[in-house]
Amino acid sequence: MTAQINEVYIPRKLKPLYTNIARFFVIYGGRGSGKSWGVADYLLLMGAQKPLRILCGREIQKSLRDSVHRLLTDRIQALHLGQFYEVLDNEIRGVNGTLFVFTGLASHTVESIKSFEGVDIFWGEEAQSFSQRSLDVLIPTIRKAGSIIIFTLNPYLPSDPVYDNFIAHTRDDCILIEINYTDNPFLTDELRNEAYQLKVSDYEKYMNIWQGKVKLIADGAIYKKEFEKVQQDKRICPVPCDPALHVHTVWDLGVGDSTSIWFCQIVGREVRLIDYYEASGEGLPHYARILQEKGYLYGKHFAPHDIAVRELGSGVSRKETALKLGINFLITPSLTVEDGIDAARQLLSACWFDEKKTEQGVNCLRNYRREFNDKMNEFKATPVHDWASHAADAFRYLAINVKNMSHVPQSPKPTLKRPPIIGGWMG
Repeated sequence: MTAQINEVYIPRKLKPLYTNIARFFVIYGGRGSGKSWGVADYLLLMGAQKPLRILCGREIQKSLRDSVHRLLTDRIQALHLGQFYEVLDNEIRGVNGTLFVFTGLASHTVESIKSFEGVDIFWGEEAQSFSQRSLDVLIPTIRKAGSIIIFTLNPYLPSDPVYDNFIAHTRDDCILIEINYTDNPFLTDELRNEAYQLKVSDYEKYMNIWQGKVKLIADGAIYKKEFEKVQQDKRICPVPCDPALHVHTVWDLGVGDSTSIWFCQIVGREVRLIDYYEASGEGLPHYARILQEKGYLYGKHFAPHDIAVRELGSGVSRKETALKLGINFLITPSLTVEDGIDAARQLLSACWFDEKKTEQGVNCLRNYRREFNDKMNEFKATPVHDWASHAADAFRYLAINVKNMSHVPQSPKPTLKRPPIIGGWMG
């Protein structure tokens, strides 16, 4: 049995959902675009044409109130499909056998999600919050022939897995659809005025919330003010390596996660960050080879204090292992995280970053943040340990060690053209 469908408005930008065959559809943009309504209408109309099993998921779903169950219920009424769909407490059923079910991805394991292998369409709402683990569990599970995965999101950070995997790095099996409030003919005057007021008062926030552009600096970012000044001074620019000067390296050595390395040169009161490297799952020989391949004239190498701890299995410390590879590490004094952050804040006023070679590290520093405590309505004191923290830890060590770096006399070559720096790490 199929439903009798009356004429329905389909947003022009969402027509590829109806006319194109793709494995993934990623629909992104800002508030008021109507993208969630549009996807809900599509799923209800398709489910009324033929029996479909549709899974609607979010990263965290503590109750059905966190799902799109209510939105689908409202759209059933708007589309006059009340006689076709039966809305139950935990699912929505069509008289032809179509079934909508709802879940939170974070609660699933590889085994528990196998019950969804027969899904025809997956809709991931608020997909900017999906973790990489959730994607790794979900995507191989939705494998029925002809199955479709739809993500809708208001982008937040460029590192968010859905944004990074599908928008920043495009795929041949994915159709991207950008849609914003300016594409919505049914936008209310109240929402239009809200967008205008934010555009006037906080343009960066407006671009994220209403135009769906990613934030370069996360909420709660520890170095937010410092990087606003870095950007204002245009200190993220080409910063060539001066071959007459030593290049010092500062490391955060990961155990089971990422290792990060900053490469810097000291020129008077300037700290020039000329390069950055990060990798995971590699041993010290890999990083020794990277140093050789870069071919810099190295000065000193700095590592955190725990590099001197002897490994339980071998009885050899990583400092000793590195020395055999030609890297003579100096040990960073042990300071509290907050003392290191204070030192990094002071150092940032003297830093210049190569826009290409340190792009990844700069992105990490911009998004090194404190976690928000919803119950207390404030940011926690402890920084979040995530993808950004390894580069930030290495930068803290750089700030602690910078006064112990060799100050080789300046090259006779002209220095970077810039206004004079006030203050800085030399005081």
